[in-house]
Amino acid sequence: MAIGDAIAAYLGTGVTDRQPSSGVEEILTSFNCGGATTDAIAQFNGSSSVHIFVGATTTATGGGGAQSVQAHGAFVMITNSLYIRKLGTTDRWAITGVQTAT
Repeated sequence: MAIGDAIAAYLGTGVTDRQPSSGVEEILTSFNCGGATTDAIAQFNGSSSVHIFVGATTTATGGGGAQSVQAHGAFVMITNSLYIRKLGTTDRWAITGVQTAT
């Protein structure tokens, strides 16, 4: 990948990380979960985490009352040493962003 390349990834139903390669930086700009979430999303450094979304988060209500979690226009910087971790084994999250450095 190169600077300016788009990033799109699913964080599946296990405890899952989005951790760029060494020397690579990414800005994540959206987080989406199809239903009310039970799994937290956090920035993680290998031993400590800071939650971006806690479990049981709902941010939008679609037609028919379906709930979802959506954050667009976010700016969460991640690197090889400070990355994203989905805590829990229930939800499937989609994240998007752009690579900013190599």
